[in-house]
Parts: sequence; structure tokens; C-alpha cells
Amino acid sequence: MKTGRNDKCWCGSGKKFKRCHNGRENETPVSKGEAISHSQKNALRKCCYVPADLKHECSKKIINAHTVSKSSSLKEIADQSNHVLGLKINLANIIKNEGKLVPEKIGINQASTFKGFCSTHDKSLFSCIEDKEFVGDDEQCLALMYRSVAKELYAKEGGLNNSEFAKNGDKGKHLLGQLSIQNFVADQQKALNAALAELSELKSELDDQLLGKSVGNLSHLIIDSTSPMPVAVSSIVAPINDFDGNLIQDLGDLSIVAEHLVFNSFSSDGKGYVVFSWLKTSTKVLSFINSLLALKENKIFSALIRFFFGVAENTFISPVWWNSLSSGQKDKINSLIMSGVSPFEPNNDTLLVDDGINFSGWDIGSIRKINF
Repeated sequence: MKTGRNDKCWCGSGKKFKRCHNGRENETPVSKGEAISHSQKNALRKCCYVPADLKHECSKKIINAHTVSKSSSLKEIADQSNHVLGLKINLANIIKNEGKLVPEKIGINQASTFKGFCSTHDKSLFSCIEDKEFVGDDEQCLALMYRSVAKELYAKEGGLNNSEFAKNGDKGKHLLGQLSIQNFVADQQKALNAALAELSELKSELDDQLLGKSVGNLSHLIIDSTSPMPVAVSSIVAPINDFDGNLIQDLGDLSIVAEHLVFNSFSSDGKGYVVFSWLKTSTKVLSFINSLLALKENKIFSALIRFFFGVAENTFISPVWWNSLSSGQKDKINSLIMSGVSPFEPNNDTLLVDDGINFSGWDIGSIRKINF
């Protein structure tokens, strides 16, 4: 059916057709330079994710907050030039690498940073993990969890900004191309908005914990070692399949509220730690954790490697450890990094299942269950 000039545009923008998609096929396409410029500006957004009750304390200076500690963890695994290996996820770099994500050298001053906290609150909230030996107490576990959730909120909000910009990608295209792009973006935004709502609810729970309005609502699993962890990561995921390939939760159904798992891998005072954290009410996440604990101890490090690189982007590697890997092990990690990058690929339910490619370099010391 033909859309009238004064009708609401078919794309759902709410604008009249004449002020939106009328003549869109004749407009100049968005240039690569415009897309890169938007991507760079979006990555420089500034905010402080402190609880609303503490906003009055914010300083005017928003800093490059580290999600993985620079002073201890990143320095522990950096090479002599203070570089680690990580993913440089920006449009310019993705274009340069022809759509592939590959580990590249990153200085520890730039690794894992985002503009998500002011200088006052970055110090007050996270000094317990930045300036003290890690002992795994409630304050430290909450701080790790809080920072990971804030980083993911920042990333999802940035993703929503990018998807709004992507709506302009149909300029200069015929009607079918316009329909395809607008439908894709609409579906993407549904998923992003659902994720943002869930993450905001989780952060609200953590805000209450931080402000002392609630206690005992979090569970943690802490795995440690007497040697530094060669892979540092800070992230959050809603696990789909466990380490045996069993379905944990169907994220394709947006009516289901996803359960999230926060995970951090880092070093402190020469020791290595992996900390998993979740809401105590998240029974599906507990099932996922139990599938990890059911593995033989000598298989857990390899399972962690599959998990870190298969589901997280905010991951950093010791160059020394990376250079010690065989070509087959490096290929495995590269394939894990690219898993799930394309939105058109189906879920790989065997992503975390042992495929015989094992990794070494970190021997487990102890495993602690907290508030299971």
C-alpha cells in the first residue's frame, strides 16, 4: 500500500512520511567517515553510575575507570613495555581487520577503561579492591560485581545509540533494502531495551546492597591460585548453556526475565583469582555454576578459558602466556572470540563443552562457596 505524504512513516519513527522516508532512496548514503566519527563520539560518553542517593557527592571529573585493576592485575600479566593483549572493539579497527576481532597489544593505561565513574566515586567504591589485598569479603565481591554491571550498562546504552545511528544506513537504498535495515534495527532495539531493563533491575539490587538497604542477597564462587591468572576479565552474561551443553535459559523469549552471572578474573599480590557472583534467587545461574564445579579439577582452567573468550569481550591476555600457546590453541581462542559476533548465527550449544583442546598455565589452589 502506498504511504501518503502526511501519513505516519512506515518505519515507526512517529514522523510524517514526507519528513522521514519519502525520497530516502535518493539521499546520499552514510559515509565510512561519518560512521567512524559517530562510533568514536559514542565511546567518549561520560556519566557516573553511582546510586542516585550518592549523586550529590559526584565530582565534576569523569575519569577513565578501569574495570580490571591496572595497578595489580594488568601489571601482573603485562610485558616489559607494559602492554597486554586485548580486543580493540571500535568501528575503525573492525574495518581494518575486515570484520574480525583479534587480540592486539594494548597499553595497560588504556586497557579495560570506560568513562563510567567520577574521580570521587571511582576511589571510594573501588579502593577496597584497588588498594588492598584481595580476601574475598562481602565488600570486595560487591565492588567487583558493581563495576562489571556498570560497564555492561554503559556498553548496552552505547549499543542503543549505535542502533539509532544505524537507522540512517538505509539512505540511498531501494525500498526493500530500507525495510530490511529498519526491521533489523527494530529487532535489535527490542533485545537491547530488554537487556537494559534487566541490567537496571540488577543494578538497583546492587545499589541497595551498597547503601546497606539489603544484605545477604548475593552468592559468590571464588577460585584462587598461588600464581597470577594469565587472563584478566570483567564481564556479565546471561548463560544460555552450561558446560555440558544443557540449556540453562532461552534468551530468544523476551518475555522471560534473564538471570545474570557476573564474573571477574584478576591477580592481586602475586595470586590469581576468578570470582563468580549472582543474585541468590538466580537458580538457573546456580545450575550453571554447579556444572562447572562438577568438572574434574584439572579441567576447570580450560573450561574457564572457553567461557571467558566465548562470552566476554572485556578480556586481556598475558603476552607471555599467549606466546607459549600452540597454533591450535591460538586458533581455538580466536574461534571462541568470533563466536556469537554475527547476529545471524544460531546459538552454539556446545560452545563451552570440552572438545579436547586443553590449556595450562594456572593451577587451582582452593574453591570457596559463599552464601550458596
